[in-house]
Amino acid sequence: MENSKDMLKKSPWQKIGRYLGLEHSSMTQALAQQKDMSRRGIRKPVGEILLETGKIGRNELEAALRRQRLDRMRSLALFASVDGNKLNRLCDLLEDVTIPAGLEFIRQDTVGDCFYLIVFGSVLVFRHDDFGEEVPLETPGAGESIGEMGYFSDGKRSASVRALEESLLLKISYRNLQEAFNISPELGVHFLNIVTERLRRTSIRFQETVKKSRIAEKSLSNLYDFLDLSEIVSLNLSIEDLIERVVLMAGKIMKADRATLFLLDAAAGELWSMVAEGEKSREIRIPVGTGIAGWVAQHGKMLNIKDAYQDPRFNQDVDRRTGYRTHSILCGPVVNLQGELIGVIQVINRKDGVFTKHDESLFRVLSHQIAISVDNCRLSRRIMDSYEKMSVLLDVVTSVSQSMDLTTVIARIVEKITQILHAERSSLFLLDKQTGELWSRVAQGLSYAEIRFPRNEGLAGHVACSGEVLNIRDAYQDARFNAEVDRRSGFTTHTVLCLPLKNREGEIIGVTEVMNKQGGVFTEDDEELLRALTAQIAFTLENAQLFERVASMKNYLESVHESIASAILTLDNDYRIVTANRAALKLFRSTQEALPGQDIRAFLGQDNGRILRHIEKIYDAHCAAIDQDVELTLSGGVSCSVNLNFVPLIGHKQDDQGLVLVFEDISQEKLLKGTLLRYMAPDIVEKVLNDPGRPCLGGVRSRATIMFADIRGFTALAETMSAEQTMDLLNECFTVLVDILMKYCGVLDKYIGDAIMAVFGVPFAHQDDALRAVRTAMEMREAIGRFNETRRQRGHAPIGIGFGLATGEVVSGNIGSEKRMNFTVIGDDVNIAQYLEKQNKFYGTGILISEATKMEVGDAYVTRLIDRILFKGKKNPVNVYEVLGETGCPVHPAVMTFCEGLGLYHQRNFRDAGRLFEQGAASDPPCRCYLERCRHFEANPPPPDWNGVWMAQDD
Repeated sequence: MENSKDMLKKSPWQKIGRYLGLEHSSMTQALAQQKDMSRRGIRKPVGEILLETGKIGRNELEAALRRQRLDRMRSLALFASVDGNKLNRLCDLLEDVTIPAGLEFIRQDTVGDCFYLIVFGSVLVFRHDDFGEEVPLETPGAGESIGEMGYFSDGKRSASVRALEESLLLKISYRNLQEAFNISPELGVHFLNIVTERLRRTSIRFQETVKKSRIAEKSLSNLYDFLDLSEIVSLNLSIEDLIERVVLMAGKIMKADRATLFLLDAAAGELWSMVAEGEKSREIRIPVGTGIAGWVAQHGKMLNIKDAYQDPRFNQDVDRRTGYRTHSILCGPVVNLQGELIGVIQVINRKDGVFTKHDESLFRVLSHQIAISVDNCRLSRRIMDSYEKMSVLLDVVTSVSQSMDLTTVIARIVEKITQILHAERSSLFLLDKQTGELWSRVAQGLSYAEIRFPRNEGLAGHVACSGEVLNIRDAYQDARFNAEVDRRSGFTTHTVLCLPLKNREGEIIGVTEVMNKQGGVFTEDDEELLRALTAQIAFTLENAQLFERVASMKNYLESVHESIASAILTLDNDYRIVTANRAALKLFRSTQEALPGQDIRAFLGQDNGRILRHIEKIYDAHCAAIDQDVELTLSGGVSCSVNLNFVPLIGHKQDDQGLVLVFEDISQEKLLKGTLLRYMAPDIVEKVLNDPGRPCLGGVRSRATIMFADIRGFTALAETMSAEQTMDLLNECFTVLVDILMKYCGVLDKYIGDAIMAVFGVPFAHQDDALRAVRTAMEMREAIGRFNETRRQRGHAPIGIGFGLATGEVVSGNIGSEKRMNFTVIGDDVNIAQYLEKQNKFYGTGILISEATKMEVGDAYVTRLIDRILFKGKKNPVNVYEVLGETGCPVHPAVMTFCEGLGLYHQRNFRDAGRLFEQGAASDPPCRCYLERCRHFEANPPPPDWNGVWMAQDD
């Protein structure tokens, strides 16, 4: 008997190394190289790798491969009785093929020219039916053949084949098969045996298929004759419509005079139906246990009654009341897939006699389909309810992520809580740890500026102290309820759902309270949804606490942005230049390709010894170096004065990664021009430089248009990015905006975090300053849209932007000191423009302009009046307009609805105005804003002297 090692050597699964007889180290190296190439997507046999590396010769490899193939052939039944000489000749007619897992290498209804023998692995043989579905046929394994039937059908493939795992096959063409029969006639006998066995298995499968088809045809015949599934299994019907449809179908299928479907009301212990065919009543209710249907519901068994009047369970009162005569009854339970009783189906008076055993079988099938239909209908309703709730929840989450103003966000969340839970009012109370009180600025229906009460008072206080979830069905029956708020507000509280608000550490930081569920009580689903909402509220509060740190980071990024005009080089730990910004390339008169990789010592040369000593000192001491007015000698002997700011470059793991070198060119002309170019277009800068009297301290009074542009949702976005990514985003965004600003000769006054302030009309006025300002805002908004398209393609979230524009008299000029001054403008309309920009969040608009700006723009743009606002410190209100587009642009119908509603609003007709605003609220944010105002004024009418003016609030 052969030992295991001898068997292993003769196994057809042996790798090529066994046939080459190489040293273990050589094979290990080749296998490691093969594995590395595979990771890079390159598949190459070990033998080819050994050949390329010179470990073996071509003849040696071919001989080993031949011995390997012969062993594989001997393992197959087709070649079992072929002697060695013939087997050696047959070897040249075969080809080794490796098929990766999942590859379909034979396709149905195509023509092939070969068949395969499986050495190892397994495959799936399958066909595609008339509907395109895969029908598995068999899974041949090692030793079996595939595609041999094509030899007798001109190569046409009757089925497809896909590898279930990586498989090794021997391939022989039909053309070579005839030659193989000539070499070894006994091979033909084996081949015919294989074909015969395949035909036998196919015949057996065909017989089984015919048997299944007959059973299926018989079942389908019954279904098509008696049951129209498309009428029963429907998700598009209400539960009432479904009952009516089932009743009609049941009567038709069972050939009954009447039919009724009862559904179980488990809470009431009753059966109910919206339809009782043939009766006037549209709803009937039967206690479980009463009558035939009640008995079936109680016992869960089918009843086939041939004479109803002979059965004591039959209630004859219905017949006497209606004049109808009941004879036969077939009544059965409707049970869902979980085995739960959900109703009873009853048919009365078979039209041609009594109900048979066959009818009972059909009745069971019918009740099963009805159960599926009812379950699907209910599931569909639950899915739609869940979808609606998730949509509102997503809206709340989006609102939270777009603002850091707690009052605004909480007001929006309270509104959404009321909406999604179908309640009358909601409140959010925060815990003041210093005073031990619960307080709120947002409580629907209350006019108080702020509510405060001890943390242990009322239902909210109980939840704040205990962390317990309260679901109260009758508030006035609960001793913990504080009715004082109801007495003060005139509101009557019935049901209450109250949950604690917890931060990430699990500490209670507030309470959410929802009152008066419309049409019932709060459910467990309501509790789960409110938990999800309160988690978002907690997240918002924590963001507010982090806001100061984010603001500090923004200041840092602003400093970085301001320094970009200086030349910046980064070095690695070996003095080599890694990166250089555009200013550095310009300063050193080099290219981006030339600088990286150079040694900074050789690049600067000995003429810049003072600078090199600073670099050496930083490498040694790991401390920053600052130097003023240093002479920098450039190539060609040119020199300039620079300020130096050299710092170590520290990685996120606090490891040394080199240096950052900042060179600030302080040549007088560049300093002045570079400063002005930061906020003025080049042509304006040239005018200023040609007028030496202007760049000095002092101001000039003139008329100008001020524009504020602010990136929306930047704070939340910055929290998801690193400092470098945030800086890159600001740089990209500001580049887009400032280029457009310069195009229309606007002056960049300053960057304010993620916002910019710009002025049109200073230091030189134009007749169309206001018009150019509006054009700039419109084009900036379009540019941000294109910018967002690029961000989406990169997988990044889009950003929004809002604009505020105001026109009026300002004082413009330089402020500061003689050595350090900044150009800016001062005036009331600067504050108005900034306020208008912020109000975009409140109204849901994009571009708001003052009345003065509207007058100067004229008819060039389509606008609409948004509000009349009285600004702080002003005596007269200001009309505020939204810019919709250029003259002739299409106007959304909701805009016209808003304008009509605004007219009624100013006429104090809040009810009719509210109806119009409600029509446009779905697509027009200002409509939603005014809808809330109208509701408020309907409940709390304004004073008689109210003139429609909105009082501006401090932001």
